[in-house]
Amino acid sequence: MAVEDLIKTVMEELKSLTQTDVYMGKPIQAGTAIVIPVSKVSLGFGAGGGGLEGDKAQGRGTGGGLMIEPVAFLVIQDNETHLLSLKEPGSPAGKLVELIPDVIAQVKKTWEHRRQEGKAEESKESGQ
Repeated sequence: MAVEDLIKTVMEELKSLTQTDVYMGKPIQAGTAIVIPVSKVSLGFGAGGGGLEGDKAQGRGTGGGLMIEPVAFLVIQDNETHLLSLKEPGSPAGKLVELIPDVIAQVKKTWEHRRQEGKAEESKESGQ
């Protein structure tokens, strides 16, 4: 089988595995709302070849990648459906996603502070 045919076959198989270019995640219950993440699926694949076996100049290579990128949230609440895009400039959902690293850092800081306070309290109790 020629390299071009092999690449084409592999790409078709990988594409059929993903089934779609858009992926709807599992619904998440958030209070009275149901939130469904929507992601874009991108797939890439490449291959190379080589030649000259007599003088030992050879080469071969393959590679591939799959990327899943969140693009929106589908929110269902009170019999209404809303699409919150992460791609629109200034969108509330986009701003929320941008804040996630800061929120995680703050939670870690608070958790560590409480843990240190707990250790200090244990030291006081054991020292008395």
